[in-house]
Amino acid sequence: MLHQSNKLIVYPTSRAIREVIKNRSNENTLLPSYLTIDELFKKSISIANKKYIDEEQRFLYLKAASDVKRLEKLGISNNFTSFLKQSDYLFRFFAELAAEKVSIDSIELADTYEYYKEHIEILKEIYNNYIEILNDNNAVDKINIAYFYEINENFLDRYDEIEIFFEGYFTNFELEIISNIAKRKKTIINLYSNKYNQKSIQSFIEMGFDLESGFEYKIDLTNRLVLKKEEEYSSLFNIKVNAFTSRINQIAFIKDSVVNAVNSGIEAHKIVLVVPDEKFTAIIEQFDDEGYFNYAMGKSITNSKLYKVISSIYNYLSEEERKTKESIAFYSIEVEIINNLKTVWNKRLNKSNFDLLLDYLKSIETNKAIIEKFDELIYKLNHLFFNNTQNIVYKEAIKILIQKISKISLDDVNSGLITVMGLLETRAVKFDAVIICDFNENYIPKSSIKDKFLSSAIKKRVNLPTQKDRENLQKYYYYKLINSAKKVYISYTQNETMQISRFADELFKDKIDTKTKDKEYKQILYKNKNINHFDSEIIHNIDLSKKEWSATSLKKFLECKRKYYLEYIHKIKDHDISLKPKGFELGSIVHKTLEFAFQNYDIADITFEKLKELFEKHLIDNPFLLLDKEVYLKKLEQFVNVEKKRFEDNNLALLEVEKSFNFDYEGIRIKGSIDRIDKLDDTFLLIDYKTSSSLSIDSLKTYENSVDFQLEFYYLACKELFGYEKIKAYYYDLNSSKLLEEVVLNEKLDLLRNILSELKTTEVNFEKCEKTSTCQYCEFKTICNR
Repeated sequence: MLHQSNKLIVYPTSRAIREVIKNRSNENTLLPSYLTIDELFKKSISIANKKYIDEEQRFLYLKAASDVKRLEKLGISNNFTSFLKQSDYLFRFFAELAAEKVSIDSIELADTYEYYKEHIEILKEIYNNYIEILNDNNAVDKINIAYFYEINENFLDRYDEIEIFFEGYFTNFELEIISNIAKRKKTIINLYSNKYNQKSIQSFIEMGFDLESGFEYKIDLTNRLVLKKEEEYSSLFNIKVNAFTSRINQIAFIKDSVVNAVNSGIEAHKIVLVVPDEKFTAIIEQFDDEGYFNYAMGKSITNSKLYKVISSIYNYLSEEERKTKESIAFYSIEVEIINNLKTVWNKRLNKSNFDLLLDYLKSIETNKAIIEKFDELIYKLNHLFFNNTQNIVYKEAIKILIQKISKISLDDVNSGLITVMGLLETRAVKFDAVIICDFNENYIPKSSIKDKFLSSAIKKRVNLPTQKDRENLQKYYYYKLINSAKKVYISYTQNETMQISRFADELFKDKIDTKTKDKEYKQILYKNKNINHFDSEIIHNIDLSKKEWSATSLKKFLECKRKYYLEYIHKIKDHDISLKPKGFELGSIVHKTLEFAFQNYDIADITFEKLKELFEKHLIDNPFLLLDKEVYLKKLEQFVNVEKKRFEDNNLALLEVEKSFNFDYEGIRIKGSIDRIDKLDDTFLLIDYKTSSSLSIDSLKTYENSVDFQLEFYYLACKELFGYEKIKAYYYDLNSSKLLEEVVLNEKLDLLRNILSELKTTEVNFEKCEKTSTCQYCEFKTICNR
């Protein structure tokens, strides 16, 4: 009997190996050696006197090889940054030719369509250039390794037998290596034959094996013997397939499926969640409050501070607008860093400026694992960016850096028991419960960039895998995964733009439920997200007379004590993320425009054109105000005309603009800024600009309920600080360009004195206002449940 330690067992993935070892952990025996199929191919061959190039060197060689005429005919740009992304199309195409041992000349001979002729000529030129560069540098990679490899006898001599659990597809080059191994060591292969993987099975049939569809085999490749043949058992019965109008709502179904599987007796670690689009894991992670999942593909670092900061910097320097400015402020990015980068942004990259940014990024990141991965990336990029042949602009380098960082993932350790993985990770692993989300045509079948340059007809003619071959292979993986499970849960999005994958009709047609189930599951996703409103009384021991008061803060206090409490005592601020204008925003812009104009120009020199120029400077970064801008420009034009007529009276003069005040009035500190003070003869005219279209002036009948004492604050300031005697107070209605006098000034002054005296408190109940109309545009209405 063969000693286990002299046997090598090969599985498609590390995951499959871990599962096997875990299942055999209780055996009292020395376990055999295990490798993945990729590790077997790497270890079983050797390359004498050649260097195997890394990804960065490969790109530089391919970039040099692609310096040909008509490159754009392939849909590929010669620009460094664009080519970095698009070079994969070329490399994977050439690598596929090498893997299938197909000459690029044979494609040319097989081509009967003029459409492809020019493409093939360009590809052939690039291919020959690339091979020449590899040879000149004594280098190899996937494209030319078949010409230089040897079987690594030293490695194979460690084992008496090699057993391979085959899942998927061997290329012709891989079959060549396996055949050479089988000549030296007894080689056993375990495989399944069904209607979806016949292209893979055909290779073994051509070796002389009689393999029927619908069976599981164990074959001796060395002695060309079938050792075992068992009929494949089909268990596609316990399948649940549900549709959802929203992609995110699938997560509710996923959670319910987990609970359902566990309640049926399935252990959590024997449940898998398969994500056809691995980007969806970032969303799943945000909703995983229960900590169900761990991520086989690792966790993305796109939520890290390092990534957020470098993205914010790039977006800001590429497009300096309101949203990008706020991002810079939010992440407290140093102004000095931004200013330094501005000077080099469109210049050639040099290492000293690049290193300054890298050092800063590392200084603001606290996660050591991220910093280690970042250092590895920078080591590679230094070789890419600072070789002698490249001439790359700084901003292009940062764009590449961001692209590379976004692909970094960290190992997910100490997380949930249920593994989230991509389809290929499931090979040769059996799960009791399988959950598959996104079973949509958008994600299944997954497209391959290897099919970019040639039609399926040509690929079939020269024996390259076609799109249909790749799709069948994906069906095979899904079929095997589903068929080996006790319970299967599948979800997909069904709306105007998304539909279920065509694979569904072949794999589980009778199980599809096309009725959307959002309502049935939605409470699972959102039940813990409900806002809890605080309705209790808020009573504080406080002396409000010790606070500084402006007309604005007093107005808010009088309108709603709860609002005043949240904003002025708790210091809760409204978010400033949305580009949608705030209620006060247009008024603020108008005030700034008029303030600057009257402070910097004589009355006679203030024209509509000047106001328009000043006004538009404030609106340049807010597209939502474009319509309001046009409307208000008409009003400003009217305002200029009215003002010119007013100042035709030579006794009228402008005294002050935005005159600040801050003083004690009967033991209360009041502050503010007077929009404008004019003087007509011996009378001082206090002016408060108003942009509201619903401006109303208090009268003897209404003033007792007033909460707006702006003009009264102005009056007290002019009396106390400036000693003015004859004073009139006006609202300047900028909608109609009319001055509206505060006709109940004295009455409101008396009322204000009483209100201010009531601010001398020892205890205050910060209750909600009774008038719910006040809450309509209040930023705190959600907190108050109004």
